[in-house]
Amino acid sequence: MSQADVPQFMSYQGVLRDASGNPVPDGSYSVEFNLYDVETGGASLWTETHSITATSGIVEAHLGSLVSFEGIPFDMPYWLGISVGGEAELAPRTALATVPYASYADTAAECIEGDADWTIDGSNVYHEVGNVGIGTSTPVVRLDILEAGSRCAQLENSVSGPFAHTLRARNNSGPVIGLYAGSVPLTSAASPSALYAVTDVGYYGGYFRTEDMPAVYAWASDGYALQARTSAGDCALFSGGRAIFDGGLRTATFELYGTATPGHVLTADASGYGTWQPVPTGADGDWTIAGSDMYSGVSGGVGIGSTNPLGKLDIWNETEGTALRVTHAVGTITPIIDVERTTTHASGIDVVQLTIPAGSSDTSQFIECERGFATMFAVNGDGSIVSDSGAEFSGAVSVNTSTDVAGLFTSNAVSYDDTKILCGISTAGSAGNVIGVYGESYPDDGSGVGCKGVGGYRGVYGQVLAEVTDSYPHHGVHGSAEGGAGTNHGISGYAAGGPTNYGVYGSTGGGASSYAGYFSGNAHVTGTLTAATKSFMIDHPLDPGNKYLQHSSVESDEMMNIYNGNVVLDARGEAWVEMPDWFEALNQDFRYQLTCIGGFAPVYVAREISGGRFMVAGGEPGLKVSWLVTGIRHDPVALANPMSVERDKPAHESGKYLNPEAYGQPETMAVDYSEEREL
Repeated sequence: MSQADVPQFMSYQGVLRDASGNPVPDGSYSVEFNLYDVETGGASLWTETHSITATSGIVEAHLGSLVSFEGIPFDMPYWLGISVGGEAELAPRTALATVPYASYADTAAECIEGDADWTIDGSNVYHEVGNVGIGTSTPVVRLDILEAGSRCAQLENSVSGPFAHTLRARNNSGPVIGLYAGSVPLTSAASPSALYAVTDVGYYGGYFRTEDMPAVYAWASDGYALQARTSAGDCALFSGGRAIFDGGLRTATFELYGTATPGHVLTADASGYGTWQPVPTGADGDWTIAGSDMYSGVSGGVGIGSTNPLGKLDIWNETEGTALRVTHAVGTITPIIDVERTTTHASGIDVVQLTIPAGSSDTSQFIECERGFATMFAVNGDGSIVSDSGAEFSGAVSVNTSTDVAGLFTSNAVSYDDTKILCGISTAGSAGNVIGVYGESYPDDGSGVGCKGVGGYRGVYGQVLAEVTDSYPHHGVHGSAEGGAGTNHGISGYAAGGPTNYGVYGSTGGGASSYAGYFSGNAHVTGTLTAATKSFMIDHPLDPGNKYLQHSSVESDEMMNIYNGNVVLDARGEAWVEMPDWFEALNQDFRYQLTCIGGFAPVYVAREISGGRFMVAGGEPGLKVSWLVTGIRHDPVALANPMSVERDKPAHESGKYLNPEAYGQPETMAVDYSEEREL
């Protein structure tokens, strides 16, 4: 590199402002530049005057293009003094940064005497042909390092992050080896891989060790994520923990450590761990043993005490002992006995049939239910039902199947706490989802109402008792709708006729996470959605298991849409930005913002949006410009629902607050506050 190769001027760019701090008017100005080796005072070492055109106050000049910097070594601090139109020099002077001193660095090329293969470019030194050897005078590759007594190279990195590689090896020419490591030369073709390791006898092909994370993590969308091969011995050894194969394991043969015995079979325990176990004796070809289960798939029956079973299981007992006894020691399991028919019942077909001989005593029992040793419920031989405390009737009971009412319960008692016209109570301590009151109406045409409540205060009231302490979700009211060919509503609410109506209303209090409404899935509002604050919340991308990431929404006093993107200017310093075909049907009153990326230029909107596009101009070819456009909705829905920024509260809400706690008011001053009646 010669002195003539280095540009002998430096660029200056700035903004001229008047005494009020505003950019000066566009026009031509005479600007004198002086170079000093002191911050104040001193004699000028170099001077140059330019006639500069200011655009929006912005000026630029190539210093040294009129008067050479020859004789100024730029090997010490310098300051630039500026005066405009013959006026006093501006204060303070501007200290020169690193770039101007680079004109001194071009002389460093002279340090490499008689060698033209190396090029110095600023802080970079490069060599475009041949090889470089360290520790060898005959390098055979681009960088050849030879060391016989210690490590060849040591690389250290203090930068953290998922892409802060200490060493990166990559081949840009297709499926070949990215990095080869081994104790023997690579003499034959190898499979394409990011890392290829080959060793001689007595060495590991690879050794990986960690403290609390998988030592090897391999993943592939196609092909093999990890391939290992050995000529003798074990191909791979995993010690210290389990080897997890998320997508399955395929192997020609395998060996399970342990005391294997010929003829034993591999079985798994409840935790999924495999062991060798002997084959159970007394096997019958009609029966299959699978772990702790035994079953038969034949069409015959099983007889206990009977050689001619009449059902799949036929128990016959002629002794005084019990023919069938079922016990269960876990109190949370229900049912203990489950009898189910999987096909539709025909008329007169029983699920369970209990038979006693004709002439049996009327007080004999079909069923007896005991609590401890006390009989709580029984069905006698004459069909009567006996219950000491299982049923209570304290009013009129009317059943008339010839009318629309199959059962009628009435009471004239009045009590906020005790009066229950129809009451279903489960007293079981742990009995699963026992239903207190159940109603069903399911005609063949898909109509019918399972349960309807009509009241002067609440039609239906659901409550979960506060003393429930398990970790399952609890629902005061739960709705579910499935199937059909129409629109299903899990919960549907409608309100009308009052000064304030809520189709569905929810409130909450207490708890680390409380939501008056929580929607797991999509939500759609055909009217206006209002809220005190609006934000989105997701699992934190950097710590999704322990943190949330939350952003607030952008607010506006208009129905504003925001669009943005980047565009690269063409050879004329212009670019068209194409918008969607529906853009102008949805928006009007457009506003624009432009920002240069990687440089500065007086870019501007040359043509506003028309025909679904607008033009950016005023920059250099190839300059990237970031644009942002906003528009105000004028679609039919927006026009039919104009937004009122400020409006008076109606009379019944006047003096109340949406968020009373924010203004130091009690909750009774809330717009939606209503005094709850005791139930």
